[in-house]
Amino acid sequence: MLYSLISISCSKTNDIAFKEEDRTVAFNLDWEFYQLSKSEAQSNEDYPPENAQWRMVDIPHDWSIESPFVAPEDEKKKSKKLTVAQLGGHLGKRSTGYLEGGNAWYRKTFKLSDDMRNKNVRIDFDGVYMYSDCWINGVHLGHHHYGYTGFSYDLTPHLKREGENVLLVRVKNKLQSRWYAGSGIYRPVKLTVTNDQHIEKWGTYITTPQITNEKAQVNVSTTIVNKASVAVNVELKSFVLDAEGQKVLSLGSTSQRINADTSISVDQTELLLKPILWDINNPYLYQLVSEVWVKDQLMDVYKIKFGVRNIEFNPQQGFLLNGRKVLLKGVCIHHDNGILGAKSYDWAEERKILKLKEMGANAIRFSHNPPSEAMLDLCDKHGMLTIDEAFDEWRIPKAGGYARFFDDNWKKDIRSMVFRDRNHPSIIMWSIGNEIPEQGMQIYGGEMARMIGDYVRELEPSRPITHAAQPGGGRWGNHFPYADYFDAVDVAGYNYERWSRDGKGNFVKNHKQYPHRIMYQSESAGAYLFDNWMKMVDNDFLCGDFIWTGIDYLGEVGCGRELEDQKQYPAYIASCGSMEHTLFPKPRFYYTQVLWKEEPIVHMVVQKGAPYEISSWGWQPAISSWNLKRRKGAMCMVDVYSNCDEVELFLNGKSLGRKQTRRANEFTAQYMVPYHQGELKALAYRQGKLVKEDVLKTAEKPAKIKLTLDKDTIYNTGTDICYAEVEVVDQHGIRNPAVECEVEFALEGPGKIIAVGNGSHYAPLNHPFNGTKGKTYNGRLLVVIKSTTAAGKIELKATSKDLQSANANVINKKY
Repeated sequence: MLYSLISISCSKTNDIAFKEEDRTVAFNLDWEFYQLSKSEAQSNEDYPPENAQWRMVDIPHDWSIESPFVAPEDEKKKSKKLTVAQLGGHLGKRSTGYLEGGNAWYRKTFKLSDDMRNKNVRIDFDGVYMYSDCWINGVHLGHHHYGYTGFSYDLTPHLKREGENVLLVRVKNKLQSRWYAGSGIYRPVKLTVTNDQHIEKWGTYITTPQITNEKAQVNVSTTIVNKASVAVNVELKSFVLDAEGQKVLSLGSTSQRINADTSISVDQTELLLKPILWDINNPYLYQLVSEVWVKDQLMDVYKIKFGVRNIEFNPQQGFLLNGRKVLLKGVCIHHDNGILGAKSYDWAEERKILKLKEMGANAIRFSHNPPSEAMLDLCDKHGMLTIDEAFDEWRIPKAGGYARFFDDNWKKDIRSMVFRDRNHPSIIMWSIGNEIPEQGMQIYGGEMARMIGDYVRELEPSRPITHAAQPGGGRWGNHFPYADYFDAVDVAGYNYERWSRDGKGNFVKNHKQYPHRIMYQSESAGAYLFDNWMKMVDNDFLCGDFIWTGIDYLGEVGCGRELEDQKQYPAYIASCGSMEHTLFPKPRFYYTQVLWKEEPIVHMVVQKGAPYEISSWGWQPAISSWNLKRRKGAMCMVDVYSNCDEVELFLNGKSLGRKQTRRANEFTAQYMVPYHQGELKALAYRQGKLVKEDVLKTAEKPAKIKLTLDKDTIYNTGTDICYAEVEVVDQHGIRNPAVECEVEFALEGPGKIIAVGNGSHYAPLNHPFNGTKGKTYNGRLLVVIKSTTAAGKIELKATSKDLQSANANVINKKY
């Protein structure tokens, strides 16, 4: 059957273009895809039928987000309430957002260009979810279990130098995840093309162990491979470029002999004078260029960016960056990109970082798996500190996913994470696990943590090891960790310190009991944002706090539980983010700004009047709008968040009085305001001087659609994207959040609409994400446009009944 998959005529064959100086080839366009039906998956050894109708897709791809939402039988018949602790065990249902997995195949047919035919060719996957197998021209290359680590296969021995090559990838997603993971080849794919002598994948390791204002020691370890059948002498030349591309350091030239079909490691050290330090406020990046020469012939060029920075953790001062105390203003996030599902596009990742920085965050904990390679590149670029984390399970299962493969694969996956990511200045800690059941097992838990931690240190000793410990007493943590478990790591991560079993995880008490222990809150409930942050401010020994979560994520439905029915189908979002999964801000976003930003902040929200059930991961339901479904004169509770000394509230020009916004009232002034349409204005003062204002105006009847693109140019790579924010506004341009209407989109030019959706917690059952229609929520929609390989103008048109239509343009520019 595999032979028939290879020999079937494919609709498109690609000639792979390769530039010698680039070393890599994007391999994302024009794949074929076939998802097996449930009956097909149970027969034919998981092979597609011979008459299968394959369809063309581009990578990254996630077939789950394209699938219809499915309500489980038990919830169709009756309302079944689950506690937060039970959500993670509701596999394939609430935990994964009612979106299905399954088995599927990818197929790509390609020809080698003339300049690739005598080269070595490797295929690099950054992430495939999950349980993947790969074949080239009928030869099985291997199997990869974990859905979040990168892996590669050497295609060279099996390639046809003339004619068509057929690559096959099989993916099996059994939905054994506690959150929405997506399905398929959801991160980019590339080919790496090299001569026989080249630098190994992830073969460069850069450290800067000694840094002063005058100089920084730059150490480089480079692994060079010789795939030839004879020994050769190689020369490694390395130099450093500054951010403007000027050479600022030469590490000299090193010559060594490499035996046939083997590799060597070459160490180089030199001093960089007057280094510019990488910092959260000035994320300065240098570039290392490594050249491999054989007999005066350049065989390989390898380029990688790095930063010069010093990190330190100590039990008295917490975290120090370049010698100064920095409180980690952190968020936890999952890897999905909202209406795109798990698909990882560079701009989707960058957009998240920029919005989190706007909120005031300076750190991200990637929960509970390594992020995409692009995400870390962009954290380096924007000065976002990160915790790189592996594993939600060790040997003892929670969701029955990775645990059964742990013993055979953990070292491989740790190595993949560490080797891929070790040069990123943004990474300040390696996390070896989240709420691991073994944490409550005396001696054994500590031994496990030490085993994994020691292996990470062996691979990369320049950063501390951490973990995220459950408070104990819950489903997966029968005991708050014993001291030996914490002693196995360098920095102790406490999840939900306020809930630690029997108070054993109290920060202040633990600091006295274990004065050597370095602590931070690796996960905290958003409802207690003020209390948690005050602990960080009041205790110098703490490193910081990471809110669960910075962004709403798919799956683990109803964790925030702002409404009773948000725990039930068709809700599909966890509801516990500071932003919607569209990245539209929620009230907690603005309150976080008040706590984390120094610039003047003032923001009004109107509390919703109905009774709500809110979990500790939620927030008081409120809206930033003065369009309310309330009778004239009805009293409303208005919260004014501000980091200024005091605020003054005005209703239609009449002052309702000044109130303080300081720590004593949690930086929130509350007003009971009679509802009268018009204008609500808040003025904020520091030392008696007006410094900031916020205004809410009642919108009139909806009149038109407003389109706002977040880019005016994208590139014709076939994988570049931009977002269009769609608003329903009145004749004055004021959005009315109370309006729900259907908007239809059309696109002209070299682009595609790849996602349409809103920030609602409820599944858009009649508006698939990969369609061209959507229904507004809070008066807004989001559209994602992807480039094609042709250049030219792209025009997006939006229409809706009884509303003035709108259009917006973006240029698809030649790359």
